Amino acid sequence: MAPHRVKLLVLTTCLQCKALKELLSEKGVDFESTDVDLLFKDERDALFEEMKLFNEKKAFPVTFIDDKVILGYQKSLILETLGLD
Repeated sequence: MAPHRVKLLVLTTCLQCKALKELLSEKGVDFESTDVDLLFKDERDALFEEMKLFNEKKAFPVTFIDDKVILGYQKSLILETLGLD
């Protein structure tokens, strides 16, 4: 079974974002992470424009697992999607 592609959109000040990163690290899941609040304004604006399709309220964290998008720190759903429940 091929590993999942996992990407995170997080904020440096978000406790749930920090908890998600810790959870994935503890479970040995490789992931890419983007600190949205550290992006330049034009990059952040472009990202928010793309996010409108699935995250109009700009909630964080945003977890991409393969082609699935999970908004917020939904531990059970994230672990289930990764096959780690």
